[in-house]
Amino acid sequence: MGSFYLILHDTIFVYSRHVETIMRGRGMMERREQIANYLKQYKAQDVKLLYELMVKILLGNNDFRLVENAERDDLRPVIENETGKKIGFLLDTVIGKDGLKIYNKIEELEYSAIKLNKAQRVELMADVLGDDTLFEGFCLTFYDTDDVLQHLCENFGCPERYKELLQDEVYQKRKKYMRMIADYAMAAVNLYGVIHISELETLIHEHENRLDNNGYNHLDGNYINTVMFTPEFLCTCTLHQLIGDSVPVVCTSMDGFLLHNSFMDAYQDEQEEMFKFFTGTKRDLTEKDLARFYKSVGDSSFRMLYEDAGSKQMYRPTKKELLRYVDENYYEISNAEKQMRRYIEEKFLNDFATVAQKLGKSVKECVDDFMKEIHNQATDMGKAGEERDPHEYVQYVFESIHGYGIDFKGINQANEFLRYVMKVMNSVRLWCNHGFTPDEMMHQTPIYPETTTIVPGSSHAAKMLAEGREQLEQMGMNIDLDTTATVIPTISFENGINGMMKKNIKKVYPNDPCPCCSGKKFKKCCGNL
Repeated sequence: MGSFYLILHDTIFVYSRHVETIMRGRGMMERREQIANYLKQYKAQDVKLLYELMVKILLGNNDFRLVENAERDDLRPVIENETGKKIGFLLDTVIGKDGLKIYNKIEELEYSAIKLNKAQRVELMADVLGDDTLFEGFCLTFYDTDDVLQHLCENFGCPERYKELLQDEVYQKRKKYMRMIADYAMAAVNLYGVIHISELETLIHEHENRLDNNGYNHLDGNYINTVMFTPEFLCTCTLHQLIGDSVPVVCTSMDGFLLHNSFMDAYQDEQEEMFKFFTGTKRDLTEKDLARFYKSVGDSSFRMLYEDAGSKQMYRPTKKELLRYVDENYYEISNAEKQMRRYIEEKFLNDFATVAQKLGKSVKECVDDFMKEIHNQATDMGKAGEERDPHEYVQYVFESIHGYGIDFKGINQANEFLRYVMKVMNSVRLWCNHGFTPDEMMHQTPIYPETTTIVPGSSHAAKMLAEGREQLEQMGMNIDLDTTATVIPTISFENGINGMMKKNIKKVYPNDPCPCCSGKKFKKCCGNL
């Protein structure tokens, strides 16, 4: 009798699951039809734009790509080796046959020359957005904020579907993990310029050593398991895949370098060189082939920066401070900058007030602008590995302060201002110092630095340096008034055009008005010939 009830219970359970599957299928068909009908209202060009955006995001889902490539390029052994953990579930619990078929079709169309019409694009978008697995995969891979994704789903005609997904706890954990990876990648490239994926993994493990592996898998339904969107399989391989395809503001090289987007030109040049390098190769590329290529491009700006900075210790801030660098415009305001600001507000506030009134700004905004200017000129961050020049920096600051209508009362005040300038220059974080400031580097390596030589960029700067030469040299600085000067001949008539002609010479500096009266700076005009 007991066995009869057991059999009956199992039969009812199987039947209920079957009914549930049928109802879920009907629900997906209804959603698909609703989405298709909504998309049909758009013009063909708008449908094309929405389709291209959907495809770009969807194909960046590396869970689906891992399943698709399992037979010819299986990443599972690599991931298992790096994490020491077994991927113990079947890949069809990541994406089923029907979803994979749609994914494959979209990928094949993307890389073929076949042109789709409006109706075909609408059908494919409805297939993706109406499928539970593909829709979640699309949302997980989307890079921007929830609000932007909500707006995008409204444009796709599935806002309620997205609101429902937002309530799913598994989706929330997966998305939070993806955002964490993106934040660390962005913060690292903003602070260091270039970092290897293995170094990023170390940073994440240092700051996130209590990551919980539970709650990233659905108990049933669709997209049950994940390899990419869970800390259980956090390693260089999965990081490389995730950041490369889901964090568009970070450039990712094939050999694992993460680059600030200011290196975009150098990165694209390297991609073109790689294409040329391997054109005609009719076999699968080996690690030796790639190593040979990367050796040939070792002089690219980001590789040279990595080699230079890599010879120094890496600056490692707290987790809180590191993640502030997610904002590309963030920088740490040093004590030297605070002191200089107080000095400016004490000595030159009236001058800044005059400029502020002309510009329709507050005095605070004008001082803020000036401080940001001198900070950005002092650092090499965001400048694609371009080395900063201390001489140009000093010249820039003096010309900038002069642009605010400020004339120093004498050489003593100019020297006083210069001391603040030099302190600021030595207090900013630099990519070439692996994130450290020059002052911090000096404390790490007690060496005797080379004497700083200051050169003028204009006649105004040359006059000031000449007047303060003695005091500046007492501060350990050399003054060179000739290196940047161009000597040109001049003629004058002492008593008018009919008088005696007098020949002379004149020094012209790069930022002086050009003697030809073009209105341009000398370096942009005759000095560039």
